[in-house]
Amino acid sequence: MQSRILKLEIFVFASLLSLFISNCNMKDDLKNQITITINSVDKETKQRRVNKFDTVIVRKEGIGYFMKTFDKVGKYVTDSMGSIKIKIDPSKICDFSVSGLNVLGGDMYNPGYLKDGQEINIEVVSIRNK
Repeated sequence: MQSRILKLEIFVFASLLSLFISNCNMKDDLKNQITITINSVDKETKQRRVNKFDTVIVRKEGIGYFMKTFDKVGKYVTDSMGSIKIKIDPSKICDFSVSGLNVLGGDMYNPGYLKDGQEINIEVVSIRNK
């Protein structure tokens, strides 16, 4: 009888502990999120890529033992003005990759660099053979 009670107490304690830990992580993620705007800009003309609908892939630094890993956070398509507005947690290294029809570009930002409401211009270069 006493072993049943002990097993029940251990189970309840482990359940409460895991629930507490999972709730703490969710609150921190929501609290740390900021809104940024990413603009896709042509490197040669320095103008936004209007009506090109480029794909933006957002990655955040993950857990890696020997080398850094970057986990995919989201994949977005720019609007007709060549920009997207996203919410992101800037507490880790953020990597932005832009790709479109015959263009590539990207940039990486360290923790503390991105601020709420900031606009980021990602320059893309043509990969077409000339």
